[in-house]
Amino acid sequence: MRKDNKQTLGEAIQSLISDLGIEDKLLSMQVEELFTDMMKGVIMKYVQNMYVSNRVLFVKMNSPELKNELQYGKSKIISHINEGIGSEYLTDVKFL
Repeated sequence: MRKDNKQTLGEAIQSLISDLGIEDKLLSMQVEELFTDMMKGVIMKYVQNMYVSNRVLFVKMNSPELKNELQYGKSKIISHINEGIGSEYLTDVKFL
């Protein structure tokens, strides 16, 4: 007899992502995309590099003044990104 294994497409994709162990990488990519969308144009001109490691977003900038200003809005950046992802993934943002 066949086993009835019904699930939605979304559940099947989530199961595949979990089985392959790439959840963290996908969330990291979402964090980078959300940060880029949030900062847009002018600020992104000063971003040299960006990556996520251990649930912390590292942003290398070439403007000390802008880096200092963004330090004040870290909690807002974190909450906006976590809200966009739909989970409390991001724990901190470090401006280098």
